[in-house]
Amino acid sequence: MPVDSTSDDFGNPPSDSYHYLQWLQTGKRHYPNYYQRLKESAACACFGGSISPSYVTREPIVEWWDSWRFWESLAAGCVTFHVDFDKYGVKLPVMPENWRHYIGIDLDNMQDTVDRIADDPGILEKISREGRQWAIDNYAPTPTALRFLEMLGFHIPQTEKYQENKDERAFFSLLLDLREINLIIFPDWSQSEESLSLDLKRVIGAIATHPDKSKITLLVDTTNISDEDANLFLSSAAMNLLMEQDLDVSDGPEIRSIAHLNESQREALVPRLYARIVLDKENKNSIALANLGNIRSVQLESFIQQNY
Repeated sequence: MPVDSTSDDFGNPPSDSYHYLQWLQTGKRHYPNYYQRLKESAACACFGGSISPSYVTREPIVEWWDSWRFWESLAAGCVTFHVDFDKYGVKLPVMPENWRHYIGIDLDNMQDTVDRIADDPGILEKISREGRQWAIDNYAPTPTALRFLEMLGFHIPQTEKYQENKDERAFFSLLLDLREINLIIFPDWSQSEESLSLDLKRVIGAIATHPDKSKITLLVDTTNISDEDANLFLSSAAMNLLMEQDLDVSDGPEIRSIAHLNESQREALVPRLYARIVLDKENKNSIALANLGNIRSVQLESFIQQNY
């Protein structure tokens, strides 16, 4: 394969205003011409970091392996070359599979990689497709944000986890996550995106800073909106709060989406609800259909002032 060793100079920023902003925000590492070269290349050498002996086993491990090229080449759809992650102790939340999503080289036997490609050159096209899809499925903004929020204590289920008997399994999981103080809100998902985001940020921010947050589960009605879109709004609101404020969410609260309760589910849930938090704009039809009985309605400001 021909080698393109072209590099971009820090002193030549992009002229386009959008790309110039990205160039500034990434420490002068955003170059449209580079991304175009990646998309036109069959493969990219994405090595980074250094090899050091493990403190425990003394086996060689790769530190600081996570070069930007690794993710950029996957997104561009060219074959990503790196060291064998399994052999060199590289750990990710979701691991790629060698020779399926990327090509991981054993530095003690590099000829094996050369021979395998020579014997089956068509494998490169397959790896480029599957590697790109793996990166999108697991490390695009939405799955990354959801996984990060779960690590911090927020729990927002991803729809693919509940394909079989989705409603029953999701509801059973929801019951397990209920706590001492279980709140429910009914957002009006048809309102403007800006207004909806403000409503969600107000509620999530209030419970995330409440002194009893470890006792709280917030249920969010998702009637009339897909689970994926609802989770995107929720994760975006929570991420914005985490970036704007120094929040400690290591001990809650839980945030769960809920919709389309049948009668038996409603009977199981209602006795465990503490209150409905009133929003500025609500889905009145969903509130009526939920038939929550005598569950109290509480203004957010009143809830904030209470300790439990």
